[in-house]
Order: sequence, then structure tokens, then C-alpha cells
Amino acid sequence: MKVIAVTPAGRRRYLHLLAKYILSDDTVAEWHLWDNCRDPADRTYLQSLAGPRVKIVSLPNSNGDNRSINKFYRTMTDPDAFYVKLDDDICYLPQGFFGRFAAKAAASQTNAIWFSPMVINNAICSWLLSFHGKISSSIPLSCQAACTIGWKNPEFAVHLHRAFLTRLEANRIKDFHVPDATMTMGRFSINCLGVFGRDRNALGDAFCPLDVDDEEHISAFLPMLTKRPGQIIGDEVVAHFSYYTQEREMLDTDILERYYQFESMQIRPSPPLASADPAFLPNSAPELFPA
Repeated sequence: MKVIAVTPAGRRRYLHLLAKYILSDDTVAEWHLWDNCRDPADRTYLQSLAGPRVKIVSLPNSNGDNRSINKFYRTMTDPDAFYVKLDDDICYLPQGFFGRFAAKAAASQTNAIWFSPMVINNAICSWLLSFHGKISSSIPLSCQAACTIGWKNPEFAVHLHRAFLTRLEANRIKDFHVPDATMTMGRFSINCLGVFGRDRNALGDAFCPLDVDDEEHISAFLPMLTKRPGQIIGDEVVAHFSYYTQEREMLDTDILERYYQFESMQIRPSPPLASADPAFLPNSAPELFPA
């Protein structure tokens, strides 16, 4: 099965890290970078990535806003491909991710219309981690894409990333595995979305019309339209850096630097770590997450 990665791009500070992961995975036959840059310097960097496996996709009137992305979905036309759309600030991918993700999607018994891995810093994925006892928060998370804690609160994102990085650096990523879950009528942030080209082709422009919110339409409307759910594959874990509600505060921390360091580091032997214990998310603001 051909795997094609696609990324609405982009911001160099994140793309430079994502490129290291994608280009080191031979399973990815092609990487399509959708040129939706706002900054000319970012566009210059984007063009520098072009190569035998990397295609820059430019379309008229793409001005960097979210709605400009919709028309790019029309380019996902290979019927034999499994497309993996990744936000440009996906900051961690496990080795061999693309091949496993595509194989698990193909073998799924749910006949889902879209697939997602477990995404660190995705509001609904955070709720799933809490539901399954993998993380603990003194304020309940809601199972909503716009959860005021899981989506909007930057302090939560900082502590979630730190808890994940602690496990990651100790080679304990399985601590964040959960059972698979399906999505039908709820919005889901499509930070890392898998879809088969044949399914997109069958839907044509109904896959993502130009006048819709692409996340709402793909994640919530398509399952209703096709009577096929979305599926979260719970034992494939990736990390998403931030939403716009979190980014400014996140960039004031060392978290992005730690992800860059991890990408090039040797995994250390696992230190003593109580993997059965949830990753408690403390906070300096007691009203949110008291220790």
C-alpha cells in the first residue's frame, strides 16, 4: 500500500522537526507540502524541502488561513494510496509509524471513513487518556474538541507534554496506549488524519466542500453522511505541539527544544517508573491542578 503524507504548511520552526521524522521513514512514498504559508521566509524554507519524495503543492489564492486548506483536499486523488494528513506542528512520531498506521487502518473491522492515532495534546484524546486512567487532572476534562482545559488551557498543555516527554525519554510510551475508540457525531481535531484515497475519490468534493470548516465536516459530518465512524487507533501515539490558544505560552518553555533533542537522542534504559500510576498533571496555579 502506498503511503502519502500531506501537510498544510507551514512554519519553519515546526516543519524542520517534522521533516526529520517523515524523510527518515522509507514507508512514506511521497510527502505533499500544501503551500499555505503566510511568511515569505517560511515559503523559502518550504521550497528548500522539494526533492524526489517531496512535492510542493501550490494553489491560487492560498493566503494562510484555515479555509484555504479545503481546496487542497481535492489533490488527494490516488485511489491506491493511504493519505496521512499531519499538522505542521506534529512534533513526535514513533519509528515505523506510517507503515503500522496504514496497516491497522486497512485491517480495521470498523470500516471507518477516517483514522487518527492517539494524539498528545488533542482535547478528545486527553479525555480518553483521563478516562482510561493514564493521566490525572483535578479538574475534569470534557469529551469535546473545544474543551476549556484540553484545548484552551496552555498550562494543561505544558504539563501534559512534560508528562509525555518524561515517559518518552524513558522509553515508556506504552504508558499512553489506550483501547481503540470510534467517533460518530462529535467534532474531533484532525491533527493527524488517515484516509484512503479511494474513499476521498468516491465522495468527490463532498469530502470537504470549499465553504465548510474542514475539521467539523470531515470528523463529524462525514461519519453521518457515510454511516461509517471515525476511528482512533489507541496504540499508535504521536504528539501535537499546540493549538493557537496555547502556542504563545508553549513557545516560552523548553518543550519544543526537548522534542528536537529527543529526535536525535539515543533512547536510555528505562529508569524506575511506576507505569501503572497515571501521569498526574500538576500546576503552579492551585485552582487548576493542585499537587
